[in-house]
Amino acid sequence: MNTMTENNALMIHQVAESLDIQRVQQQAQSIDANNDIDAIRVWLREFIGSENTFTSYRQTAERFMMWLYQQKLKLHDVTREVIQDYEDFLKLPTPTDVWCGSAKPRGHAEWKPFVKGLAVSSVRLNLQILGSMFQYLIEAGYLARNPFRLIRQKGKRNTASVERFLTHREWQYILDYIENLPKDTPKAIFNYERTLWIFNLLYLTGCRRSEVTNAKMADFINKRSQWWFKVIGKGNKYGEIPVPNALLAALIRFRRAAGLSDYPNPTETNIPIIFNKYGVLKPISDSMIYKIVKNTCSGLAEELKFSDPASSFVIERVSTHWMRHTSATHQVDAGIDIRVVKENLRHSMLETTMKYQHTESDSRHEETLNKFGNKKD
Repeated sequence: MNTMTENNALMIHQVAESLDIQRVQQQAQSIDANNDIDAIRVWLREFIGSENTFTSYRQTAERFMMWLYQQKLKLHDVTREVIQDYEDFLKLPTPTDVWCGSAKPRGHAEWKPFVKGLAVSSVRLNLQILGSMFQYLIEAGYLARNPFRLIRQKGKRNTASVERFLTHREWQYILDYIENLPKDTPKAIFNYERTLWIFNLLYLTGCRRSEVTNAKMADFINKRSQWWFKVIGKGNKYGEIPVPNALLAALIRFRRAAGLSDYPNPTETNIPIIFNKYGVLKPISDSMIYKIVKNTCSGLAEELKFSDPASSFVIERVSTHWMRHTSATHQVDAGIDIRVVKENLRHSMLETTMKYQHTESDSRHEETLNKFGNKKD
């Protein structure tokens, strides 16, 4: 490794260490920062209560600061042209031997900021997060301008439409695919049961991935002969979700597969609602849930490539958050009052929930296809 490469590697670890969570927790809450790192620590403190958000935002900020450090720039030097250069860098971090490597814990000596270049959607998300950070620091009086606001939103869609959801047919495709997963060994049976449980849990509760990752069996509670699921959502917001019969049946099935009694009880505060592997009652990681959902949908998409290419195209792109959108859409389709769906999804604004009302556009599409543009014999 040459001197330049060694200096870059040292810089990467210095920036990563400076944005470590313990240091962030020690930062005073007032924006009394004298340098960029201290200013970013103050911004990150806003998200300490939400572990997944904090981790994502810290990663985004530290990558940006590492790159700025390499360019000999500070936050107040950032212009629109600098952002354009950084956008290109995110797609292909170079030199790759400095920036990219196999996934390692952040404290590992061989840890690198990237595994590989980011997809377009991930690049866009990174820029959005950095734009929010700049806006925060402007309002805090640390920065004077936000060049991220100059980014032109190419092909910006109407936010009144939520498209990341599955139709009822596509959802049934997933259930049928899971039902045909291998069951030839005890481990394969467990993986099948866990996969079925994960999809049912996300779909029938509309929960975010982080909410089920941290949940325990004791979070299923019975009040007045009604089952509810307690969750801690964004911003540590508490909520209770009704448990429909299909979810209760899925819960009982998964508990039996794990060798537990049919119904959870208040003492099960140390038993996660999803286990990490066969025979071990330890919580599954957030990333593993994501991987299970993605791998399942990718496998199904491959099977549907020729028999139903339209559904294959959609299902290939499914992530865990699609389950939340699908749950909301199907609840509205089922005729549940929009205000009830709002409470089930724990939306702050009714307008957010109303995005899932697709009935009018679906009817308009069907009416057009039935009565216009069809060849006549």
